[in-house]
Amino acid sequence: MEFLCDTNYILFPTSDNAQNKRLYFYIDNELVYDIVLKLDNASPDYKFPVDLKRFKGKKIKITSSPIVDICFDKAEEISFEYDGKYRPLVHFTAAKGWINDPNGLVYANGKYLMYFQHNPVATTWENMHWGGAVSDDLIHWEEIGDVLFPDKDGTMFSGSAIIDKKNLTGLQRGNEPAILYFYTSAGNTSETSKGKPFTQCLAYSNDGGKTLIKYDKNPIIKNIIKENRDPKVIYCEPDDSYIMVLFLDGHSFAILKSKNLLDWSQIQEITLPDDGECPDFYPLCADGDSKNIKWIFSAASDRYYIGSFDGNKFIIETEQKRLNFGNASYAAQSWSDIPNGRRVRTAFASFVIPNNPFGSCLNIPQNMTIKTINGEPYLSALPVKEFETLYKNRDVKTDVVINSDMPFIKSIQSKACDISVSASVEKSFSLELFGLKISFNADDKILQCLDKSAPLKCVNGTVDLRIIFDTLYTEIFADFGTVFMGMTYIADSNLNSLSIESKNATIHNIRVSELNSIH
Repeated sequence: MEFLCDTNYILFPTSDNAQNKRLYFYIDNELVYDIVLKLDNASPDYKFPVDLKRFKGKKIKITSSPIVDICFDKAEEISFEYDGKYRPLVHFTAAKGWINDPNGLVYANGKYLMYFQHNPVATTWENMHWGGAVSDDLIHWEEIGDVLFPDKDGTMFSGSAIIDKKNLTGLQRGNEPAILYFYTSAGNTSETSKGKPFTQCLAYSNDGGKTLIKYDKNPIIKNIIKENRDPKVIYCEPDDSYIMVLFLDGHSFAILKSKNLLDWSQIQEITLPDDGECPDFYPLCADGDSKNIKWIFSAASDRYYIGSFDGNKFIIETEQKRLNFGNASYAAQSWSDIPNGRRVRTAFASFVIPNNPFGSCLNIPQNMTIKTINGEPYLSALPVKEFETLYKNRDVKTDVVINSDMPFIKSIQSKACDISVSASVEKSFSLELFGLKISFNADDKILQCLDKSAPLKCVNGTVDLRIIFDTLYTEIFADFGTVFMGMTYIADSNLNSLSIESKNATIHNIRVSELNSIH
């Protein structure tokens, strides 16, 4: 079919039970865009919007494989609605479509900007765009739609953002510094980019991150090896330079350096034996001491090193350590340019619910610090303080005696809650929340949830747990945030209570806060 693009969006009917079709978009007989979706004209479940503003005013021909009738509606604007019984209350989800890696996290003009890998036409991975959202407080988010679109060089894989405060690139227009976005063009992941390699590219914004413009001299870094990807860029104060960490292949990563944010040269290669993809790299004050700066090098599965960095070489000072022991939470990235050296990150948790318009969510933003425990430094992640603005109906119990005949039981009236439990390391106990069981074994100091387990350090002879529970995803924090478990689990709303059981234990503190929705 052929039509004049006189609209901002077209809406395709789809259903989970239909077969995949690939749609090809041509302008003047040149393939400019292609997407895979479960097109269903006969009995659709949803209509997914596709942003065509960049093609407005041009004649577009659309073909399909396999060949089917192509029907769609037009829309000048789209709404973002967050309904449905499975929709998380306190975790960010796209209104429609699949999301994965957080991208381009940056604080600019008093706003937190958050982008993410987005498939706008299905609830599974494919058709990588960058979707976007903005927040005043890291908790309540306004979705702004897709901002980076696949092109002849590839689909839009992960990356980062930074403010060009000195206008080194010359891309600033107006009074405010340009925001720079570094991303991977994933060549050969679409028909439009067939035969192209993976390269690192640049986009920029002069309107506060609403509109991203691709740099006209892309790529800024040509292919180094295979599917090298996920550039993370950060300013390095010690020698007034900019550093990029980049996944290469397997368990290898490159550290690159630039003085102008455009020309990059490799200065080091790092191996993280049990991890790959999506590196992050940033400084932290160890135990809050501004005179003791250490750098964190981490990757997608939350393995990490702590070390020193002078702008030329990262010196690893610890063995490889592990933060996340759960079944989800992947590809964590931290925000750039938050004032006062604060470092906040988020990650994504993967889930697909049949006949639902969305897939996956992002973590509650976590405040990152380094804590020394038993003489060893560890990376710590704890929910940002702003999260507590969602609290309602808070209840605190102290010195609760539990035995085989007398468990602790409390009804929970909200679908999401924040629970803290403090107990002696000497006694085993378990708690159950909406059917999800979490247990602590005092013999080996192991925390268990579903089929995942984590060793605890139990400082000062105490087990301290914090659990943020939501409809599809639960975040568990222990040992001052140095142990984290991100767990996907579908809540059983019939079991809307917290129960704590033990043969014989005294729970020092139980704090239960029901949560308001972020929507």
